[in-house]
Amino acid sequence: MDVSGEAADLVAREGIQASETAIKLAATGLKNVAALLLALARANYKVKGQTSADRLQREGVPAEMLQIKIEDIPRFRTLAKEFGVLYCIAQKDGNSDGLAYVISNQNYAAKLNAVYQELGYPLPEKSTEEPALKKEPSRAPQERSSPEHGNGSKTPMTNERSSVKARLAAHQAALDGMKKSAPVKHRELTR
Repeated sequence: MDVSGEAADLVAREGIQASETAIKLAATGLKNVAALLLALARANYKVKGQTSADRLQREGVPAEMLQIKIEDIPRFRTLAKEFGVLYCIAQKDGNSDGLAYVISNQNYAAKLNAVYQELGYPLPEKSTEEPALKKEPSRAPQERSSPEHGNGSKTPMTNERSSVKARLAAHQAALDGMKKSAPVKHRELTR
């Protein structure tokens, strides 16, 4: 038997098996990358430029609406891409006033302000409205509230402070009044 022939056969077989495994791994990786790219394409992960209003709504962030002149829209598009703003442009059918609306969300508010400054528009003023109350006060008084029993809240603080001795005397008098009105139980001895 020739030993060198067997060794050459073994080396060739090992080389074929290694290349077969490498090709299988590469094909599996390529399949996974293609699936990932397809998933990204279907989810529409656009991060800047013009998009649809549905895409902006999917993020769940409150919308920002700003007016822009129709003739400024082409320059706005180029600046928005430079600044990385995701937006949607909406205008009414039969628009005669020459204005359109740029809709974006609050995530891009600072970038939108920068784009508007670059276009020469004044910055939008911050609204000074106070936030609405979470719960409006009731129109009618509650049934169980009465001045004798109180409403559960603490007495309002006054600027005048009562003396400690006067408060102690008032508490002592209330305690004495309770002792007098309470029936006294006597224990009788029975055998």
